[in-house]
Amino acid sequence: MHLLLDMLIAGDRRLIFAYLFLCIFSLALLWSVTEPIRGPYEDLDPGVPKSIFFRQVIWVVVGCLVMVATARLSLHYLANIAWLLYLLVIVLLVLVLAVGPPVGGARRWLVLGPLRMQPSEMAKIAFILVSAGILSRNQGEHRQFVPTLTTFVLMAVLFVLVLKEPDLGSALVFPAIWLGMIFWYGTSGVFLLGVGTAVLSAVISFYSETVSENPLPWGIYLVILIGFLYLSRFRVLASGIILLGNIAAGIGIPYFWVRLQTYQQERIMAFFEPTRDASGSGYQVIQSKVAIGSGGLFGTHYLQGTQKGLAFLPERHTDFIFSVVGEELGFAGAIALLVLFLVIILRGLDLAQTSRRPFSAFLAIGIATYFAFHVVVNVAITTGLLPVTGLPLPLISYGGSNLLTTSFLVGLLVNVSSRQYES
Repeated sequence: MHLLLDMLIAGDRRLIFAYLFLCIFSLALLWSVTEPIRGPYEDLDPGVPKSIFFRQVIWVVVGCLVMVATARLSLHYLANIAWLLYLLVIVLLVLVLAVGPPVGGARRWLVLGPLRMQPSEMAKIAFILVSAGILSRNQGEHRQFVPTLTTFVLMAVLFVLVLKEPDLGSALVFPAIWLGMIFWYGTSGVFLLGVGTAVLSAVISFYSETVSENPLPWGIYLVILIGFLYLSRFRVLASGIILLGNIAAGIGIPYFWVRLQTYQQERIMAFFEPTRDASGSGYQVIQSKVAIGSGGLFGTHYLQGTQKGLAFLPERHTDFIFSVVGEELGFAGAIALLVLFLVIILRGLDLAQTSRRPFSAFLAIGIATYFAFHVVVNVAITTGLLPVTGLPLPLISYGGSNLLTTSFLVGLLVNVSSRQYES
């Protein structure tokens, strides 16, 4: 506690207060989720044991200690051990696939006595550290290709290993962080345009072939893309590569589709047609939207959410905890929560601009991207704007691995903030 008070006096108060308020927010929500609903109903079993709340209290205390310790670490030391951490994470991810206990058809955890560890969370830290080291040591337009390719390969290895667990949500975090960091690195906008349009091409091709069973939407998209490339007057080679990349992404999406797990396919199809299986794959999103919609402007009031209290809302203490915010605290509570996240994201962007050390700047942009992706995707999932992928809301959802990872990253931001003017 003494160390935390010292940090509040000398450290970045915006980051620290945002972190603490998010932790308090999490505990308040988990207390609500584990409480039986009262009022016009008889007391009903909430379906989530009270032990969940008390475990999270322990994780929050440990997370605060991790954040404080990380804020005092030497960034030079972290840069030196980044590769070691990355290799350790690779070993752990391989071990998960080999000996991890299957839970719900997936192998995502290593069991260490009474504790369970999720190496994919540690991998996010390792990837940010090792990428920051590579990009900060190789700045300059004439040397951009090799560092960009190197970090892409490192990202792809983690992406494949996590996807094999399978954990699509966590796997997608790595390319998101990579894109944010190489954008800050100064990678060509044409390259980023090619990546973005290729993803869009894959989505539209999938919709054309699998959902609507009509090739017309993808064909129209390609015609529009060709017109855009012509009017933009990119070099012929660049335009040709972008077009070929889009065609390859569209043709290759069926190959990716058939390798997804059945439940993942059902979740994606439920995104396009939620009512096609309202009691199965579409149930989570439908109940989540009902919960958020019933909250209105100021919510049904704390502890009084019926979707949560009557156990209609699945995963209400983990991936869909934002739905509880929308139901009990309403639009106002949801905005207040998002503002706390926005404080951390904007502070990360500000530190990336003002830090004199390139390594610190890349750390800041990587962490800001991590928060932005997690928050945007989680909120989009709970509101039905994206398919369900199983991505927690940082510092809010129940779980020790993600809370400790996020606490470590916030500690890194506080660390960068305290040294931003050091050269």
